[in-house]
Amino acid sequence: MTARVSSCLVLAAVLTVAACRAGAPPEPAVQNQPIAVAVAPVQGVDQPVAIEATGGFEAAEASDVAPETSGTVTATLVDIGDRVKAGDVLVRVQGVNAGLRLDEARAAASRAESNVKFAEAQSDLAQTTAARYAALVATGDVSRTVADQAKTQAETAIQSVNTARASLAEARAQLALAEKAVADVVIAAPFAGYIAERKVSKGEYVQPSTAVVRLVSLDPLRLKLTVPGAQAGQVKVGQTTQCTVDAFPGRVFTGRITAINPALVAESRTMGVEARVPNADAALKPGMFAVARIETGTTERAMLVPRRALIEDANTNSYRVFVIDKENRAHLRVVQLAARQLQDAVRITAGVAEGERVATTHLADLYDGATVTVSAEGAAGGKD
Repeated sequence: MTARVSSCLVLAAVLTVAACRAGAPPEPAVQNQPIAVAVAPVQGVDQPVAIEATGGFEAAEASDVAPETSGTVTATLVDIGDRVKAGDVLVRVQGVNAGLRLDEARAAASRAESNVKFAEAQSDLAQTTAARYAALVATGDVSRTVADQAKTQAETAIQSVNTARASLAEARAQLALAEKAVADVVIAAPFAGYIAERKVSKGEYVQPSTAVVRLVSLDPLRLKLTVPGAQAGQVKVGQTTQCTVDAFPGRVFTGRITAINPALVAESRTMGVEARVPNADAALKPGMFAVARIETGTTERAMLVPRRALIEDANTNSYRVFVIDKENRAHLRVVQLAARQLQDAVRITAGVAEGERVATTHLADLYDGATVTVSAEGAAGGKD
């Protein structure tokens, strides 16, 4: 009897506790605490508009230098890499026959000059005789027939002078050709530059169609770029271009746009642009690949935020920031970065508006819609 009473009492106690809990009010839930963050205002800046392009360098002038006469190479005075000035001798060709022809032409010209002097003397004598006989005809001392013969001889002497002078002109022309033939055995540089290739050796027989050296001019160089057709209207002759090459990391070469192709390439819808880049130290070489930046001379508005406010998403290859609204709630925004960046700040072209606030601390704790408290406020800044 006692055990049964004890069991009843325990059951009654359990039911009483359960009834009390069922009628009790629910315990309050734990609320999320605001996240303390620092913020910075989005600043608007005007940045230069530039066009990114790629291309390659070419020599401003390139020539396969050839002789103007046939002959055997007697000397090669240059080799690959040599720097030459305009007029420097590159190759000599055997000129024995040319020298003999020159001596012959000089002798012929000398004979022609002597013939002219002799004909002129004979003409002067004939003119004087004709004039004297004409005066004696009036006095009767000389017959008309003799005077007419003297006059005819004087006219013939004039024709002889003209013929001798023509022969002299022809001899001088032949002399000039002979002198040129002698000069042609010396192959000289047509312009200043560097020897890119020596194509002949001593003893080889060359003709006017045989290139002996390849000469290239390296200062300035031509930079041929490819610009997207959508940006063709922004490129003009005279604009500045800055380019870099892998061979000289960190070095920037500055040039100027000199020519624009009037037609686009139909297959790629791109436009060819040519710039001249000074290359006084010959650091740049023809054939080098370059990445260029063409300054258009205009500006566009970009938003500036501290670099510490930027979140990089490696999975989507995108960038994001947390924008804090007036109610101190965080909103995750995907932003687009400008092509050219600063050292301590980030230029954004889309995704935020000027004057908005972005979080710069505790970014790992934030989420879209999170409530925050602003603990400090900074500003974006940086130098180009």
